[in-house]
Order: sequence, then C-alpha cells, then structure tokens
Amino acid sequence: MDNKDIAISVVSKVTGVAKSTILSRTRKWPAVEARQLVILLLARDGATDETISWMLNRGRCAILKSRHNANDSLRLSKLFREKYNKISEMYEHQKSLRVS
Repeated sequence: MDNKDIAISVVSKVTGVAKSTILSRTRKWPAVEARQLVILLLARDGATDETISWMLNRGRCAILKSRHNANDSLRLSKLFREKYNKISEMYEHQKSLRVS
C-alpha cells in the first residue's frame, strides 16, 4: 500500500465518504472535504501538486486551489482541524505499520 492508498483509506474511514466517491468528479461537500483532507495529508507528507494531481486524476491547478482552501479551513474551522488531526495521526500510524 502506498501513501496515496493509505491517505484515501484513512480519510474514507474517518469521514464516511467512500473511496470511489473521493476519486470521483462529484462536487458535493462531503466528497470535496474528503478530497481536501487527502490533498492536505499528501502535501504535508512532501508530495508536490503535480504528483497529487496524477494520484487523484485532477488538474494541477485544481489541486493547488484545493490545498489553499484546505489550509484556510484548517485555520478557520475547528471541526475541520479536529478531523485533520485525527486523520493525520491515523495516517502516520498506518505508514509506520507499513515500514515495520
């Protein structure tokens, strides 16, 4: 399992949004929020916007905008920040299990 798969799996588990919905083209808020969380995880783990765009089958500009929106949400929304912190912990734990 690579970082993308771990990120999508953890976000799906916490948000309740199916993996297929995260990867779909839907613009409904639960899917958009889940996508933003995946993008934020991968970006903070060192992935470039271009790499993330390949992983999620999106344009680089869409990833850039989503990343900026996610950073704004982290700063402004307590609920989004709590979700991200929980997801981030689970993501790091899953990555450490893969390496062990």
